[in-house]
Amino acid sequence: MIAVERLVKSYRATRVLHGIDHAQARGETVVLIGPSGCGKSTFLRCLNQLELADSGRITIGDLTVEGGHAPRTREERERQGMLRRRVGMVFQQFNLFPHLTVLQNVTAAPTIVKGTSRAEAEAAARELLAKVGLADKAGAHPGQLSGGQQQRVAIARALAMQPEVMLFDEPTSALDPELRDEVLGVMRRLAEEGMTMIVVTHEMQFARDVADRVVFFDRGLVAEAGPPEQLFGAPQNERTREFLRKTTTR
Repeated sequence: MIAVERLVKSYRATRVLHGIDHAQARGETVVLIGPSGCGKSTFLRCLNQLELADSGRITIGDLTVEGGHAPRTREERERQGMLRRRVGMVFQQFNLFPHLTVLQNVTAAPTIVKGTSRAEAEAAARELLAKVGLADKAGAHPGQLSGGQQQRVAIARALAMQPEVMLFDEPTSALDPELRDEVLGVMRRLAEEGMTMIVVTHEMQFARDVADRVVFFDRGLVAEAGPPEQLFGAPQNERTREFLRKTTTR
């Protein structure tokens, strides 16, 4: 479902990703862990084309985009747009439109980007809000919701585009423990339903319980990867062991 080959990304003179390779099957949940600044978020942003890679290749399903330059031809622009629509992303911040209701936030992209009829988009949005436990909040505005509720709306909004892949960039980092559990519960259900997911998180218990594979990023490289029982139980890389010692003893 996902194939990344030799992905390189720099910001001016600072290289952030040093030739990342990644392959992921449909329905697989991969959790990325690692110290801050190691390239995890940049990797996600390259996958959904928020950032353009300096070089390398990204394939989602049967669509491939090449790094190295912004889309120049109509065909390249169309391919990039199609890839973006296949990938949903949830960020640390909720980024909801404060002047729109919850229902309007969820229906905006399907109606504007995909041309879905308002009636069809609203019916789908109500189903998604029920899925994330917010059926009764359709008429509320984001400012009337808790942080956990806003993040669940953000998940529903991403799902409204019917993505084939969902990316989560530390979606619980701004939430207190009780609200984190609300969001993690929705993500667990998505994984159980077979959504292809890549999750950047510091929630190690979530990684242990939900991930099919855990990938440890360090200094812009994949330092180690494996099933959670292996990576947490018997890590092979000293940097992985050091990181886990620090994060599990806090």
